[in-house]
Amino acid sequence: MRIVTLILACAASATFAGPLYSQQNTRPAVPEDKRAVQLPRQQLAGPRFGFTVFTGDVADQRQEAGYESLMTQFGWQFETQIVSLESANQALMEWIFLVGGLEQNETNLSLAWITGYRVEGGLEFGVGPNFSVNPKHNSSTTSIQVAAGATLPFGEMYVPVNFSVGVARGGPRMTALLGWIVG
Repeated sequence: MRIVTLILACAASATFAGPLYSQQNTRPAVPEDKRAVQLPRQQLAGPRFGFTVFTGDVADQRQEAGYESLMTQFGWQFETQIVSLESANQALMEWIFLVGGLEQNETNLSLAWITGYRVEGGLEFGVGPNFSVNPKHNSSTTSIQVAAGATLPFGEMYVPVNFSVGVARGGPRMTALLGWIVG
């Protein structure tokens, strides 16, 4: 938990220190031909489906309670392209809401906030917090998600394929998702 607190404190410091520093210091103008050309932000969204595999103590606890260590996931992803450059590189912020375990007569609700980066070829990676709750068992968990994948063109649509590992107490949780972007 200390490492999570340290990561969040560093992120908050970086978020607030930049604007304060730029107000106190004037920077020389960047020549026109050296400036990054920023394109308009896009708001993208779409359905996601896949599965999560539990490992370690959590997998053992699930089996003792009569549940499998593999759970289906269905949900929706909301994506905002924070920076989108002519080079096709993009800085992203994503919110992913999932409902899991319906095939086992349970309902696990999960919300992840991922900040990431996508390169021209569609390869992407990101990291962020995840919060999950199971109302039936009155339990909740938190984790840090580390994700990687690709957003691939498929005709006139884009199909994201992602794999993430949730680092949490009780063992890592591995999730694979795919879907499409509605735009």
